[in-house]
Amino acid sequence: MIAEGLLERSLNHLLRQTPGAAEALVRHAGMSVRFDLALKQLDFRIATDGCLSEAVIDAPDALIRPTPALVARLPFFGRETLRLADYSGDPALLATLDRVFRQLEWDAEADLAPLVGDVAAHRLHRLGQDVLAGVARAISAVGRNASEYVVEEAELMARPVDVARFGHAVDTLADDLARLEARLQRLEAGAA
Repeated sequence: MIAEGLLERSLNHLLRQTPGAAEALVRHAGMSVRFDLALKQLDFRIATDGCLSEAVIDAPDALIRPTPALVARLPFFGRETLRLADYSGDPALLATLDRVFRQLEWDAEADLAPLVGDVAAHRLHRLGQDVLAGVARAISAVGRNASEYVVEEAELMARPVDVARFGHAVDTLADDLARLEARLQRLEAGAA
């Protein structure tokens, strides 16, 4: 119940902040959406104002199931990762949800301004963006370093240049073998 309420308030807040988002969902009023989070299913009905409201649903019109790839990337890549979810159900509703989710944008600065003032909100927002960018850079660097270690130090994987060199050697050997077979056939034909 708490998760549904939190997700409902958060999504509706984003729908109201993003111009045209709630209006796009109005034509699907009355239809239902289920977020299947493996451990919990969160069911919502689209209200006449285009916002979402908690509902008890037997068979949803649209089902959205996050994948592990989505969950891992969501904090760092935001709404772009929503394409990694599994979607099923009414195609028109899913197309609208996809379009709406891609345009959702949280205006954190606008939410902070009434609490701390415009200047402080702008600075906090900028600080938050810088921190997230730094975390993303750090994770990227760790990934690069780990892959370099696996290839160079631990030698658990071949370097791309070594794979290319091996492929070239195999191609050369195959060509040499084909020429040898052709020469043997000519020699056999001449001996007969």
